[in-house]
Amino acid sequence: MHNFGTVLQFELRRTLKKPTFWFSILSIPLLFGVIAAVIYFSNKSSSDREDQLAKEPFSLVIQDDSGIIAPEAIGALKATTATNKEAAIEQVRSGKTDAFFYYPKDISKEEVRVYSKNEGIVDNSKYTTVAKQLAQQSALANVKDPNITTAIQDNLRISQTNYNEGQTVNPIGQLIAPAFFLIIFYAIIVLLGNQMLTSTTEEKENRVTEMLLTSITSRALIVGKIVSLIILGFIQIAVIIVPLVIAYVFARDALGIPDLSAFLNNIQIEMWPTLLGAGLLVSGFLLFTGLLVGIGAATPTAKEANSFFGFVILLMMVPFYFFSLLMTPSSSIVVTGLSYFPLTAPFTLLIRNAFGTLAVHEAIIGLIIVSIAGVIAISAAVRIFRYGTLEYSNRISLKSVFGKKAKKHSA
Repeated sequence: MHNFGTVLQFELRRTLKKPTFWFSILSIPLLFGVIAAVIYFSNKSSSDREDQLAKEPFSLVIQDDSGIIAPEAIGALKATTATNKEAAIEQVRSGKTDAFFYYPKDISKEEVRVYSKNEGIVDNSKYTTVAKQLAQQSALANVKDPNITTAIQDNLRISQTNYNEGQTVNPIGQLIAPAFFLIIFYAIIVLLGNQMLTSTTEEKENRVTEMLLTSITSRALIVGKIVSLIILGFIQIAVIIVPLVIAYVFARDALGIPDLSAFLNNIQIEMWPTLLGAGLLVSGFLLFTGLLVGIGAATPTAKEANSFFGFVILLMMVPFYFFSLLMTPSSSIVVTGLSYFPLTAPFTLLIRNAFGTLAVHEAIIGLIIVSIAGVIAISAAVRIFRYGTLEYSNRISLKSVFGKKAKKHSA
């Protein structure tokens, strides 16, 4: 292991000099930012458009058999009233009137009918918007009690206080810190997963592995690669988080970033969930690193190694299909299986830890399983690399690596 430092420095320098590494780090938060901005402005534009359309004048006929619509509201719209439904519909059909609203006698059981000229999918919505607003405003105008008006308009201001063993608790504040480890773990695997997979195949494809092993032991080489991946993971976290913190502290007003002081003050850091989250992050990272590095060492080319990446990502995503089940306390066999199966346990346990649905004994057992699986995965990756590093054409079998002959050879 005397050349471990040389391997570590080489791997870090080589990766940090690659533009693709920095592009992969910055592209995801940038993409999320662009998507969030597009959604925000799109929703705002649609809302503004609906309000604008609702204010545009149009000729309107109303027949109110329910008796709800206030005459003052009809007059404000400069609408006329009708008593013959079919005649009013014919006015719209012939183009003499833009729209006709029919309010049936019992609107709780019958539909309010809107007949209007076609102005396109988007602009047609203004008629239904006005018909709904007209009924709501007329109904509220007949309510004299402001308490009833507030309740109907869903403007109630509610404050909730939660207690646990006599102490006030903030479930949202308690969720934030453990959820941070879940987000970081997912981001690292997604951003670094492909690099973990191909970290050992590049030298094999370039046929330089033989030259490296003349001066470096296989153990020092693979351990150096794994440690470099861990360091790169922390670098990715820092590159994503540090600019956001700097922007918030020094340019919050200029960038229009909302004040998060109230949100930050609500964060409650509890020792056990935080330590558990950190332990699962480290052990889960070692597990998936060993798994992906081992797969890369066992395959002759990066292209073939990438075919296994989708399977690993699929295993990672399995717990998210049961997200609602993991959010609530449950003793089902599905939750137990996901919590104790090594390849699904990291995400399952991190989700349950964030939402406080993980019992202490389940957390300890799960953490032990993931930690042991991580050590085994790293050891297996070292052993696979030792036997597969010089195999350029075929994928090596586990039997050739862990069989009796292999053990005698390694001894």
